[in-house]
Amino acid sequence: MKTKKYVTVTNSNGLGLYDVAKVMTSNGDKMNHSTVRNIINRSFFKLAKNISDNYSLDYDAKKIDSISKSPEFQESIVDLLREKELWEAIIWSTLSCFAVDEVLV
Repeated sequence: MKTKKYVTVTNSNGLGLYDVAKVMTSNGDKMNHSTVRNIINRSFFKLAKNISDNYSLDYDAKKIDSISKSPEFQESIVDLLREKELWEAIIWSTLSCFAVDEVLV
């Protein structure tokens, strides 16, 4: 019997599958936890495929599916998103110190 593991980020202000489904349903998009899981899995698959393509790794769909469902890959993506969010917060807080109303390029 194969055991499946899914990443959850509920320990860091994230929501579990059931909670996301409740929020989506209350906002008018009827959804259950299975649909949430499937959407998340498809999203991670697309990320893994794009990474594979960009680095010319030529992985087949089965290998990409395996990578995209691994907790290590999913946690790495979450960490990257958090790091990006942190850097954006630092940049915006720095800019706000200078009371910049408009950034000119």
